[in-house]
Amino acid sequence: MDKRTKIAIFFITAIVLLIIVIAVTPEMVKYVDENRAVAIVNGEKITKKEFAINYRSQINYYGLDKAFLSQKVGDKTYEQQIKENVLDGLIVRQIELQQARKRNITLTSTEKKAIDQQIEQYKSDSQSGAEFKQYLQTIGATENEYKDQVIKSQIVSKLYDEVTKSQKASDAEIESYYNSHKSDFVEVKASHILFKVNDSKEEAAKKKKAEEVLQMIKSGQSFEKLAQKYSEDETTKQKSGDLGYFRKGQMVKEFEDAAFSLNIGEISSVVKTSYGFHIIKVTDRKQLSLNEVKDEIKSTIESQKKDEYYQSLVEKWKKEAKIKKFEDVLKSVSI
Repeated sequence: MDKRTKIAIFFITAIVLLIIVIAVTPEMVKYVDENRAVAIVNGEKITKKEFAINYRSQINYYGLDKAFLSQKVGDKTYEQQIKENVLDGLIVRQIELQQARKRNITLTSTEKKAIDQQIEQYKSDSQSGAEFKQYLQTIGATENEYKDQVIKSQIVSKLYDEVTKSQKASDAEIESYYNSHKSDFVEVKASHILFKVNDSKEEAAKKKKAEEVLQMIKSGQSFEKLAQKYSEDETTKQKSGDLGYFRKGQMVKEFEDAAFSLNIGEISSVVKTSYGFHIIKVTDRKQLSLNEVKDEIKSTIESQKKDEYYQSLVEKWKKEAKIKKFEDVLKSVSI
């Protein structure tokens, strides 16, 4: 091979390499940028990409836009506040994942398979599949990156279950809770006559009709027969308006307040709720016994104890952790 040929080959090779470098440089720059650390927790970094996925997920969930994010509350914009909250959450999660690793807490193959199946189920349906694809594009995540976030969330959940499993409610605690919350364990049985309001234009007419029926009841006509004739609650009208037994927290507030203020046999005035106008009659009231609600109380106490104990552990882990944040990288993330 003569000298000219060697020089020609050298230049052709150099040009080809230059073209390759030019072609891959944007991807390389993007890769390097996305892998910059927004925080380092005990020597492990939280990348800009992972932060961006979680930040955009929050923005998407609450339907926030740039105009809202630019508004100020105090000395910070909503954007700054949300970014700080998301980063703090990711720092805690990183600490939790480290604690899970120390305890050899991972997902089983069955649990991972369940995640895969759930994702495939999203994708197989034409509507949810399109929505899932759009969601990934909105938050800037690949399917594997989305799956990684789900896996991390489930590992943290398993950590919670493991470290809090010793938090139990004693019989004495259950009894004490029952005695101090007796009013929460009262049930009333009530019936109602409903006049539905589907449009604000018909509100006045429906209220007038409800008041007319209330006067019929006051004049001695049967509540039960009037419920069968006038109630617009198709589920209960054939049962004379009977709703059965319910406790506080199971009905809309206005209805609940009225029902629990009545004695057995009493009838309310016209009560307005988001459903329309009601006439309510209480037909029974009873105090649930400790045995009837023991399991419920046990669950409530243990859930509270677990949450408090776990939060104390998280605070301890945070104090012991070495954390460094990179505000310049945080600022560079946008929606």
